[in-house]
Amino acid sequence: MYKRYSVLVLSILMVSLFMIGMKPVSITQAASSSGLANGTYTLKYDVLKAENNSVSMANDYFEKPAKLYVKNGKMTMQVQLNHSEWTTQFKVKYKGKIMDTKVIQSNSKKDTRIVQFPIADIKNPIVSKIHVTVSSYKYDHDYTIRLALDQKSLKAIKK
Repeated sequence: MYKRYSVLVLSILMVSLFMIGMKPVSITQAASSSGLANGTYTLKYDVLKAENNSVSMANDYFEKPAKLYVKNGKMTMQVQLNHSEWTTQFKVKYKGKIMDTKVIQSNSKKDTRIVQFPIADIKNPIVSKIHVTVSSYKYDHDYTIRLALDQKSLKAIKK
């Protein structure tokens, strides 16, 4: 008896919600876990060590703020690397895989480059792998770093 009553109540509730115009969540809304509207934003960040929340020496090799592009629930971030010649590789972790970043702009006179990569959210640090080579010092090392995004600094510059 209770089982039939529960099914009846559940059915009435579902029909009522349907009748008052509840809209299902669209794929775009579900993908946009950040809740950000389409547009271009600036966002401050710190480069942290892999093993703790201390700022990495690599922090000084990245220009701040980053640019964040949001389109249809997908986010892409651009950062500028200073001392580009030294940072010979820059990869990021996205959806569980380490991937190369795309070079958008390079300036050999200023020794900088702007790279772009997708990000899943702005709440969690972005794991990154860099390779640093400084020939004059015979320095050649791989590092894991994390880009910790400052959500409070998010500022829309173009919608």
